[in-house]
Amino acid sequence: MTAAVMAVMVCAGLFGAAAPRLARILPPAWATRMLVPTSVAVTAALWFALASAAFTWVGQQPEVAEIGPWSPRTLRADTPVGHLPAAAALALLAPATIWAVTTTVHRARSLLIVHRVHGRLGPPGALVVLDSDTPDAFTTPEARGRVVVTRGMLHALDGPERQALLAHERSHLIHRHAWWSIAIDVAAAANPLLTATRRAIRHAVERWADEDAARAVADRHLVARSVARAALARTHHAQAHPTPAATGGEVTDRVRALLDPPALQRLPAIAVLAVLLSALAVSTSIIQSQGEHLFDRAGMVATSQR
Repeated sequence: MTAAVMAVMVCAGLFGAAAPRLARILPPAWATRMLVPTSVAVTAALWFALASAAFTWVGQQPEVAEIGPWSPRTLRADTPVGHLPAAAALALLAPATIWAVTTTVHRARSLLIVHRVHGRLGPPGALVVLDSDTPDAFTTPEARGRVVVTRGMLHALDGPERQALLAHERSHLIHRHAWWSIAIDVAAAANPLLTATRRAIRHAVERWADEDAARAVADRHLVARSVARAALARTHHAQAHPTPAATGGEVTDRVRALLDPPALQRLPAIAVLAVLLSALAVSTSIIQSQGEHLFDRAGMVATSQR
């Protein structure tokens, strides 16, 4: 069981290190659709492994063993996880749980605020133009959101650039990009190993919308110019506020990718993910099987002693 727990931790670490690289060599849509679910799966497996290791120690406490019921003495004698590793696992889980819950609550509140502010500005899927000098454009993260753009942003771009900007935002709307971002935010809060992956996914989401816009207007240079001018307009405005919009992500890298598309390597990335997920599946199965056997044996001893 200890080896399986360590294997899960190693897989989680390897994924955290490899995912940002995989996000760069995969097409942006593939990167988002593959790496976000994998991040959630890796985080779930890591939590399961740490919780299982921690509970071999927690379960030895007489008050907990009485609820089981199982024999704390038998559990203490048979457990393959030492007190220190089990306590360390519990110490890792506690702050991660608090931060994950805090992040989830914060995101939920943000969604409610967005709905209250923008939910009545137009029908779902509508284009809403705000009378504001602040250059901004974004898509509301609702079940059926809206594209919101300010007068300041429209004035900063010419006609074709506006079309590219709106095509970018429509991509966010159609593919529910805000929800992919929320999912990786929560996963990264629960698993700090995914901090770099979170940044890579947010960049991939913007790249996904850029590629959709390039196909919609059939002009990659136009989309690159639109991205750059929108970013400059926001930078030059004193009251600019960052949002998940067409000016989000690493603008220089986005413009470079539009003008000089990078070489993509789907098969190596898929192979890496397949190996990691297979190792996680085997390791978590071993943890579950050995954990059940450990507590079943302690439970039988407790029953025989009654």
